[in-house]
Amino acid sequence: MFKNFWYAIAFSDEITAAPSKHRLLAQDLVLWRTSKGEVRALSNTCIHRGGSLSQGTVNEDDDLVCPYHGWGFGGDGACTVIPANGRGKPISKRARVDAYPVEERHGWIWVFPGDIPEADRVPIPDLSFMDDPEYRSIRGEWTWDANYERVVENGTDQSHTPFVHGGVFGDPKAPPVEEFEIELGEWWARLTVEQRSPNKPAGKISQIFPKSRAYKEEDPPPVLVKTAFFFPSIVMIDLTIPKLGRQVIWDTNIPIDENTTLTKWVGMRNFYKTPWADRIAKKMILKVFAQDDVVVNEIRPELIPEELNGELHLRSDQMSLEFRRIKQKAVDLGYSVLGTSEGTKSSRTIIASPYRREEGLENAFILPATPEGTTTL
Repeated sequence: MFKNFWYAIAFSDEITAAPSKHRLLAQDLVLWRTSKGEVRALSNTCIHRGGSLSQGTVNEDDDLVCPYHGWGFGGDGACTVIPANGRGKPISKRARVDAYPVEERHGWIWVFPGDIPEADRVPIPDLSFMDDPEYRSIRGEWTWDANYERVVENGTDQSHTPFVHGGVFGDPKAPPVEEFEIELGEWWARLTVEQRSPNKPAGKISQIFPKSRAYKEEDPPPVLVKTAFFFPSIVMIDLTIPKLGRQVIWDTNIPIDENTTLTKWVGMRNFYKTPWADRIAKKMILKVFAQDDVVVNEIRPELIPEELNGELHLRSDQMSLEFRRIKQKAVDLGYSVLGTSEGTKSSRTIIASPYRREEGLENAFILPATPEGTTTL
């Protein structure tokens, strides 16, 4: 797993004035929205006696108040009040928790768990397509008992479609992956390919609209497929379906810990845009997730092998190879972190925030920073 990247960890409307706990990279964070609408993110662990800040309240100054002893913390993580001390007493610089940068874009809340300067951070990917008013959107989530890297690789894998999703949007009678194009960025890759579709679209929509079934049995038109990943956790699947329209699915695959992934997805379509079709569209997307879930949760080894020759690769696995290439770059930069933050029962570590680099605060933090992990975490 990797620090020093932006993660979309919640839908915008999930964050309110009431503090809520969110798990990321085996860390517990607390998020809340201020009276001005700004979202703040802190480590969930109070440095006084380890209270869960997400169980607390927000005061009139928009500071988060610990439920255990009433310590208040501002958006920068600094303690603002210690009731037991009484008024007017100075507060130690060490009375602070880690605070993380937050952005709200494209209907998601993005958090940056890391400590590198803003100028060195990989930017949030341009997902402005998600704001296109010509498309109707639905959303949902899915929890996997699997490492997020396996989930991301599955989302951009072409050759599994005819076998795992046969009859939905893959044709088991036409498994070869045709010639494809790949575009590469510093932290992303996108593949474009034409894929054989089932002879007849599945689902109730095709029953209600017979014209969408008007494919020649011997020669169904291909589906234009684009898949992309934005390291470390965003996946896009873009389908242009003949005689129907375009459907784009965006996933944020949140590494809860090294063995658990929470996927929050948005499904967009420019056809059948009336509300009654939402239920059918969501049922179709969840069916695809369920089909993938059966396979992905049983992949062994659970983590991607460290060595490139740890698995056999084909030409059709190019997107997976690009993901692993970019992953190695992140490893080389020292961005990997341990898969658990719990340590022993008597200790805990926290992913360092940017404030640990500020002059005068280098030694102001009580809980130690989570050490770098191995290349496989």
